[in-house]
Amino acid sequence: MCPEIQLSMGASQWVGARQCVKDFATLNAKPGPVDDLENQSTTNPLASNPEKEKAKEVIDMPKAFYIDMGGFRVKPKDGDCFPVNGKEMYWLVKKGWVQQPLFKRSMVEDKNKVDPMLRVITLLQISYFLVGVIGRWAQHLFVTTAELTTASFIFCSVLSAGFWWHKPCDVVAPENIELDKTLDEIAKEAPLDRKWQLTPLDFVSRDEWWWSKVWWNYLNILRRIGICFGSEASDDGTIDRIADSVQRPLPRLQQYMMLAVTAGCFAIFFLAWDHAFPTPIERTIWRIVCILLMGTMGFGLAISEAAQAYEAVKKPMSDWSWRLSRAVPLTQQSERPKPTRFFRMARYPRAQQVMERIDRYCDGIRNNSRNGDPDLKLPLKIILPLYVLGFVYMFSRSYILIADAIGLRLQPPSAYSSVDWQKFWPHFG
Repeated sequence: MCPEIQLSMGASQWVGARQCVKDFATLNAKPGPVDDLENQSTTNPLASNPEKEKAKEVIDMPKAFYIDMGGFRVKPKDGDCFPVNGKEMYWLVKKGWVQQPLFKRSMVEDKNKVDPMLRVITLLQISYFLVGVIGRWAQHLFVTTAELTTASFIFCSVLSAGFWWHKPCDVVAPENIELDKTLDEIAKEAPLDRKWQLTPLDFVSRDEWWWSKVWWNYLNILRRIGICFGSEASDDGTIDRIADSVQRPLPRLQQYMMLAVTAGCFAIFFLAWDHAFPTPIERTIWRIVCILLMGTMGFGLAISEAAQAYEAVKKPMSDWSWRLSRAVPLTQQSERPKPTRFFRMARYPRAQQVMERIDRYCDGIRNNSRNGDPDLKLPLKIILPLYVLGFVYMFSRSYILIADAIGLRLQPPSAYSSVDWQKFWPHFG
């Protein structure tokens, strides 16, 4: 229903895998024979092999995807297993806590349930459909809104398939790694003011940006109404696998490219601006929905710029505030009155209670995570407009799907005609 969001997932995961390839390339890994490693122990796929200690593989995109999607889990001496992504695995290898991954052929290929041939067949089917739609348009045959909607989905899905071309699918059995370190030893490597939320190593790679915070906020709303999308976190917020719905930071250029693709996807719906809808009111609503969809993209661009400017100002200010608080003794900090977001009303205690309730409710909107994860907090000036934007987007998308279905009840005669492909071939004589 939302191919643009799927495209953003694919782009962010591709960027993460690409960075994983670059990180491991900095370790000067030399390609080593893979066939001779088939007899390596399966209990610890990263255990050092004395005979092949210097034989390190080059981490290519399929292996980087496998690592970054949580293909390996780490088990400390005094804790449970937790997944690691590409940055965390690189950090562990660079610290010398684990050996660089030595992949067997069966580690990735046998777990990948989608081979390249199946992807090629899917792309051929998609191409056949698009050629048919273009042929109908060239011969002035009626193209239904359902076909236009399918074409818009294909527009984003093909790009998503390109980003995920090297990604293994349905890898649900990660490899466990025994780590000869305790949780306290791992915690000593983290900054003093940071407490881990998802995994003990999230201080290495966790970098929540404005869209990932908004995305987590949306997902938490869905979870509260019983719709679980992605991996389900435990009550304390920790995870046991890396979800496919993760939204990693995108460079500014890639963000603009995603917006351009989204604009192209929405522009396809404008091709039905003068379509022969069953009733004039349906044509009018379709036009309004097309304008709303394009408007959400423009409004989203404005919010994106505002959110990134806010994040750019917030981080230096928070660092300065933290240093200032460290300079004040803890005894003096406890004696100082705690500020509130609303004016104190000494004469009106009941009004003060109401304002405090509103304050707590607003805090729940700013950060609706289970454990109050501080990395997922958003200002109301950002999240409230995005709630409105999300509602308008979902309403518009839902109406398009409904209009595709109810519009089939009355179609022009040319909608049932087939493309005469012989008219496209040149005739001689």
